[in-house]
Amino acid sequence: MMPMGHYGITESRGFLPATDPLDRLPERYAAWEDVAGNGSTLIMAGRLRQTVDRLPVLDPGPLVDGRELERAMLLLTVLANAYVRGEGPGTDRLPPSLARPLHEVARRLDRPPIVAHASIVLNNWRRIDPALPLSVTNIDTQVTFLGGIDEKWFYLATAGVELAGAAGLAPLLRAQRAAAAGDGGALIAELTAVTSAIAAATDALMAIEKWCDHYVFYHRVRPFLAGWPEPGIRFEGVDDRPRVLTGGSAAQSSLIQAFDAGLDITHDAPSTGGFLAGMRRYMPAGHRRFLADLRAGPSVREFAGADRDPKPAGAYDEAVRALTALRHKHIGIAARYIRRFERDDGGKGTGGSDFVHFLRTSREETARGRLR
Repeated sequence: MMPMGHYGITESRGFLPATDPLDRLPERYAAWEDVAGNGSTLIMAGRLRQTVDRLPVLDPGPLVDGRELERAMLLLTVLANAYVRGEGPGTDRLPPSLARPLHEVARRLDRPPIVAHASIVLNNWRRIDPALPLSVTNIDTQVTFLGGIDEKWFYLATAGVELAGAAGLAPLLRAQRAAAAGDGGALIAELTAVTSAIAAATDALMAIEKWCDHYVFYHRVRPFLAGWPEPGIRFEGVDDRPRVLTGGSAAQSSLIQAFDAGLDITHDAPSTGGFLAGMRRYMPAGHRRFLADLRAGPSVREFAGADRDPKPAGAYDEAVRALTALRHKHIGIAARYIRRFERDDGGKGTGGSDFVHFLRTSREETARGRLR
């Protein structure tokens, strides 16, 4: 594999950007900044759509820096989902003022033009005190739909999961190298580090409930993260083809899929494998390449199971148990935040999956990966 930096990943921040996200675009894009900054007020007043309809069609061509493109993607996708979901009955169109620049920015980033984990979590934060290290206690959101502590914390705590799990990525790579070299002792050390990182990510996941109320999430946050099912959304001024796209989903996080890939966990059930593969389309291109290269690397599981010393297999199984526990905790959170409120949505997550069946099957497939 290439060095982690080649994929836009760092040892300390993982899949969070190596450089803090840009907090404002150049002045020529002030109209986007102003409407997104006042989004909650405009939604509350029932004026979001009419305001967006009057926006000029701005050319994103001058945006050449990666941070500028990510900032534009965040602003435009939030405005797009607010336009579709924010006022009374839904709409099946985006006006040219949104559709044309969003289509172009998404094309350049090679991601679908809708709110997803890469924008609303990975690139939606700023450090409160730039002089202090990055941590979940030193960040705030940049853009929200309705605002408030519950919505803010949902995004920030999810970023905290990414940050907590970052410590396990370099050990995954070193574990593969140890397996290729036949070094059981080194493999045990790296797998122990992976297990610790997964446990830290699990603790960070449970912290979501600290400041994000279940009722508020389900009724005021979740609707804005939903996808665009049939008949889709038309991008006026681009073409007549309706876009049918998945909404924001935890499955769009590269972190858990990286643990799967590095530990050789296979998801091949109809409800899991295809869905997880589809979610990679919503990830940054570098992160997608990282997952593919990690999956194609030396098999940690195969070496741990073949070594005559039982200790590598034991260390491997501990990592798999930790990943299974993370998925088990996720099921519990999903039940508290979604299942208890659902009536008519058929148990569909914002990503469009039957989330209960998906999460349970994913957990079972993970548990089956143990060697003993």
